[in-house]
Amino acid sequence: MYFCTTNKLGMLSEQPIWFGRVHFDLVPGLLLVVFVVVAEARDIASHICSNWTKVILTCHCVRRASLKLSPVVPKWVGRLLRCRCDRLMMHWNDKMRQSSLLLLHPRQFHQLVLPGCLLRLLDRKKKNVEVPTVVKACIIDALRSTSSGGLRKGTTSLCQSQDDRSLLWACNSRKGTSDTILVWHIATTILEVRHPHHQHDDPPQQTPTPQGGRPSSASISDKTTAATHLSRYCAYLVASFPELLPDDDTWSEDLYNKVKNDADQALTTRSGGIAVSSLSPEAGYLRLIQLLGATQNHELLKDAAKLAAQLGELTEGEEMAWELLAGFWSELILYLAPSDNLKGHLQAVNRGGELITLLWALLTHIGMIDRPGDIAASALATGV
Repeated sequence: MYFCTTNKLGMLSEQPIWFGRVHFDLVPGLLLVVFVVVAEARDIASHICSNWTKVILTCHCVRRASLKLSPVVPKWVGRLLRCRCDRLMMHWNDKMRQSSLLLLHPRQFHQLVLPGCLLRLLDRKKKNVEVPTVVKACIIDALRSTSSGGLRKGTTSLCQSQDDRSLLWACNSRKGTSDTILVWHIATTILEVRHPHHQHDDPPQQTPTPQGGRPSSASISDKTTAATHLSRYCAYLVASFPELLPDDDTWSEDLYNKVKNDADQALTTRSGGIAVSSLSPEAGYLRLIQLLGATQNHELLKDAAKLAAQLGELTEGEEMAWELLAGFWSELILYLAPSDNLKGHLQAVNRGGELITLLWALLTHIGMIDRPGDIAASALATGV
């Protein structure tokens, strides 16, 4: 930037005097140009090295028979397929976050030492686990079953028998999707307390159910793993990234905080000093239903306690309960995936990716971009 002045005091010279250097103009401009060029180059490299580009290029080469005869094209395609650009962009590491609304372990030491703000941060700490194979298998099975009839809010899996139909009230379309997630998440957590021997983070493989017989122990464990992992992941979305869900994110966050505070109060001040984790599985299960189903609790907690009691009373036993829950959560995660929030999914990709973002891209690619029957839920969530 240049400055000019004239010596008017002495009137000895009318020659202008210049202050400043040329670097003041050139350096900021050059830095801006370099920044823009680097940003554009990074975007181009990210697009070229993305998985979608590789899939499109591979399909194009397979369709064009003339490209197969060329010795040069396969060579360059192979180089592109091996190019990842890990330093330029973050890839999804095949993991899913896990969060639970219910705190079932005693926190007396933490409550004495740590302030309330740090306690809330500890409560919201999310465990990051690898996506089990059985979770992927259940989601694909749910996608195959819903491809012809469209996406449903978990109701398809609840229409297998008369007992299952009695649970349809918990998928009330007049309530928000976040409400449904939290009700079924809490009920799944309560049922998990009753059957702790089926809890596994990553089972080695999925064992098919024998035809004409009862499900094997490994099959029950697979269904339990799928149901609990998807349940905690959906709870994580409500707690941390409600903007990726169909409901209004402010409403969802407010609902989560209210239910969370009420549940913490029910499990601490109203539990009589007895931690649920110190009881036997059956006693802990019944104790949770009693505490969360109390009259003074949030309506959502009472619905969750009622649902957990119904799941525990199914005539087919725990095998059917976990099979039903695995089907419900697999169907619900697909129902949640379609979204118009491109910015939210772009931010998720920049963080390294989310499971729901991959499902959103998959459903968009096959043309499933709408969910029937969620207009009323959206209107309720936004207060319209």
